[in-house]
Amino acid sequence: MSLAQDLLLLQGHIKRDAAGYQDEFELQWRHYNACLELLRLSPDQPSAELGELVSFVAHVAGCYPQQTASFAPELTAVLEEHHAAMDPTLRLTLVKALILLRNKNGLAAAELVPALFRMFRLRDKALRQLVFRHVTSDIRAANKAGRDEKLNRAMQRFMYGAVADAHEGTAKSALAVLTEMWRRRVWRDARTVNVIATAVQHRSPRILLAALKFFAGQDAASGDGDDSDDDDAGGDDNNTGASRVAPPTREDIYSAFHKGTLATKKKKQKKLARVKAAVQRAERRREGAHTESFAALQLLHDPQSFAEALLARLRAGPGRWEMRLLMMNVLSRVIGVHKLVVLNFYPLVQKYIRPKTEQVTVVLSAFVQACHDEVPPDALAPTLRTLVDQFVNDGVRHEVMAVGLKTVRELCMRTPLVMTPELLQDLVAYKKTRNKVVSSAARALVSLFRELAPGLLEKKDRGRGADLAAAPRQYGASTVAAGVEGMDLLLQAEREGKFDSDGDLIDTDDEEEGNEESGDEDVIEGSGDEDEGAVSGDDSEAIEGSGDEDESAAASGDDSEALEGSGDEDEGAAASGDDSEADSDDEEGDLEDELEEGSSDELEGSLDGDDEDASEGDSDSDASGSEEDELGVDREVDIRVLAPKKPQPAPQAGSLTQMRKQLSEARAAQEEAEEDDAFVDRILGPEDFERIRQLQRKRLIQTAMEKHGMKSASKRAKALAAAEEEADEQLALRERLGQTHEGRLAPDQLLSRHKYRADKEERMAAVMEGREGREFGAKSALKNKKTGGLSNREKNKKKALPLAARSGQVRKRMHSKRLRSAKNFRGHVRT
Repeated sequence: MSLAQDLLLLQGHIKRDAAGYQDEFELQWRHYNACLELLRLSPDQPSAELGELVSFVAHVAGCYPQQTASFAPELTAVLEEHHAAMDPTLRLTLVKALILLRNKNGLAAAELVPALFRMFRLRDKALRQLVFRHVTSDIRAANKAGRDEKLNRAMQRFMYGAVADAHEGTAKSALAVLTEMWRRRVWRDARTVNVIATAVQHRSPRILLAALKFFAGQDAASGDGDDSDDDDAGGDDNNTGASRVAPPTREDIYSAFHKGTLATKKKKQKKLARVKAAVQRAERRREGAHTESFAALQLLHDPQSFAEALLARLRAGPGRWEMRLLMMNVLSRVIGVHKLVVLNFYPLVQKYIRPKTEQVTVVLSAFVQACHDEVPPDALAPTLRTLVDQFVNDGVRHEVMAVGLKTVRELCMRTPLVMTPELLQDLVAYKKTRNKVVSSAARALVSLFRELAPGLLEKKDRGRGADLAAAPRQYGASTVAAGVEGMDLLLQAEREGKFDSDGDLIDTDDEEEGNEESGDEDVIEGSGDEDEGAVSGDDSEAIEGSGDEDESAAASGDDSEALEGSGDEDEGAAASGDDSEADSDDEEGDLEDELEEGSSDELEGSLDGDDEDASEGDSDSDASGSEEDELGVDREVDIRVLAPKKPQPAPQAGSLTQMRKQLSEARAAQEEAEEDDAFVDRILGPEDFERIRQLQRKRLIQTAMEKHGMKSASKRAKALAAAEEEADEQLALRERLGQTHEGRLAPDQLLSRHKYRADKEERMAAVMEGREGREFGAKSALKNKKTGGLSNREKNKKKALPLAARSGQVRKRMHSKRLRSAKNFRGHVRT
């Protein structure tokens, strides 16, 4: 019997009765010490006997802890001293023995890992793979029940020095361990990210490439919301969605525990466990259960130093183009996420902005990602000019022009101050291009500036109801939020009871009333009592008069001018003009100027009235209903419009007008104080923010509907659908503008989505693909091969019909034949 068999047999006896076989173990222990001394004298000599003794002692060391207390330190010292000259087989055996001791808690990880990391310097692939698997699995096992902060800190301190090691193999392995721990969600903290960040300063390009791939890959994974969280049972199926993973059925579970032999049951149960784990991972990804799905770049302690170090490597000298593109991408993401000011980056990117540059969309996306509102517009202007000159001109292809226009739009979303009115007009002119891709990109640019800065556009491009006062913040300006945006809408809606018991917004008739009102009319309020008449029309102007307590009815006319008068409590006044009034624009403008020059007392005469309103009302508003019937509303309005306005004196201190103004200011201050108190005393939840979003959307819809004026029912429904779509787009754009600098711009988003006509080969491939699975041939050949029943015509010939029916059929056939022969037609023919 060989020594290995004897040791294996003795190992089994010792595990069953350690005290009874202690003498045999001490004999083998002395033998092991003698072989170890021989190894120290000649480390390059192979020794199979020592390997068998080391494996034997490692398995039974737990039975004799006092005798084997020096076993692990001796093996560690021998490996550290002679690992380079040792026989590969013996070295692998010693490493396996140390790993076995570590798995049995006979050795601390802080003592073993430094010795194992020396193995990464060797050209032994099997040994390196074994060490890497053990280190990663050991750290995961230590943190499985709970986070072992003591071990984690010790290991991360060691990894920090290992990443900075001059030896490429050691540094790359340490970096691989760190990235694997991040991917396995064991070390998801800032310490890990900052240790990996130090790798960009390593002199080896391979280490730099590994660090860049980590930051770029984790950034893309956080943007997609799909962090890798698979374990050993899952394999590489981390990209499998929830829809592709079929959960186990009841039959599978029953067969795994009640059918087959013991061996087949174990195999089925293991397969069932793998399927359950895959389903759970897919469910977590589908529900977005990852609370840490943000980019690793956001955890950098000193992003400015990281960006400057990466920029220095980028400017250092020539290298592979793929490496330079990756450095540009990571550097631009760091600048954008942390809003850094690295002005030397933009001239560096500027020289690569050419249509013929390889993977130019990656360069353009890196340039856009590095832009934010804290970068001076003057620093971006030269690069923008180069972009426009190279990509947006009549000498390039339409696809290149589309890429240029889309890049300009993405750039203006982040830094709108870089755009000038002259340049914007030149770019907007491409919306009339016959190519659909270019015109769509130009229209998208117009839509963006309608929201950001309508004043930069020409009047014809602004659209209806453009807010000319809207403009981006000046460079260096900041807005401090004094409260939650839309809180006033929420409080007002709650006071008015616009939410049901479920918290949903109740549909009211406000939208219908907003549709009936004209969106393009210029409302000029007159003075009088509390009654307000409404006369609206498409593209009309309304001059509001005064009346009593009830609102008057409205009458509309196309291209007309509606003038409201006054009336009693139950009667309304309406007037509609014809198209002839459209020729008096100059006179109307003069009248409007005169009306605007009136005193504030006259314009505020329609406030809520009481006895004081009656005492200070105009004499015109006291006319009786009979006089209105006799003179007509048009006569009264003409008199009031054409009458010259007398200048009113300034309001005196203590007058009724001054008291009304003070009262309105006090009410506004009281409402604002109530809103502030409600905001301080109340904690908003997700449902409250959802209600605010609904109210903001409703306001945007009403604003959009007011632009269209009064329409028919069908047109109003279409306008409402368009207004809802426009409101959703505006809300999405506003939310995106607040976090644009943090977003990742994929290079494919800059490409055009134009489907070109397929050539002959592609068409034939599509034809052949459609023929798969069916017999192909001429229709006549298929018809001749038909077997079975008769055709309908043959069946009709064999039907036993009455004589009258057959004569009717013949008559119809003859009639149709005469109709087909026009040359024989001689007028009416009796049949």
